[in-house]
Amino acid sequence: EAKTKSKMRTFIAIELPEHVRARIFHEFENLNRKGIFTGNLVEKDSLHLTLSFLADVTEEKIKEVVKELRTIKFDKFDCSVGKVGCFPGKERIKVIWVELVSENESIKKLYEKVNKIIEPLIGRKEEREFTSHITTSRIKFVKNREKFVDQLEKIHFKKLDFKVEDFSLIKSELTKQGPIYRVIEKFKLS
Repeated sequence: EAKTKSKMRTFIAIELPEHVRARIFHEFENLNRKGIFTGNLVEKDSLHLTLSFLADVTEEKIKEVVKELRTIKFDKFDCSVGKVGCFPGKERIKVIWVELVSENESIKKLYEKVNKIIEPLIGRKEEREFTSHITTSRIKFVKNREKFVDQLEKIHFKKLDFKVEDFSLIKSELTKQGPIYRVIEKFKLS
């Protein structure tokens, strides 16, 4: 069967409620309108927090991943949107993100649980240190760095809270219009 050999770009993520995505997107759309940088905003419906990126995996592997992820026992937890940050740093801005803050490092613990299951399945270890972040923009060029950093520091998300009740395995299809995400399966937290 040639079909089962086809690979899918997939990742595991915490999806955000509509009101959270709308607020985040609105802030960066406003920043974008100021014309102090060129780059791409992440579409409102695509904003999420990645727990694990599986890259290209076969459908067979996806079935194994789903089976294993179903075994995860984890309690629902509260989150809030925190500060704005940049990768690699303010000297050279390539990516803008907002932090997701959870009680008792719940996000990090969920990340660790997920990756403990995923790593042996896909035979790859996550190299980078985990930072709880939602990518909001990819930057090509900053016209005035000082002004840009100043504007970034003015963005605050007060009282933007929500409860994380599940996480998802998502398929990403790259198109000319940008990636299209489809949820393969949601995993409920207890």
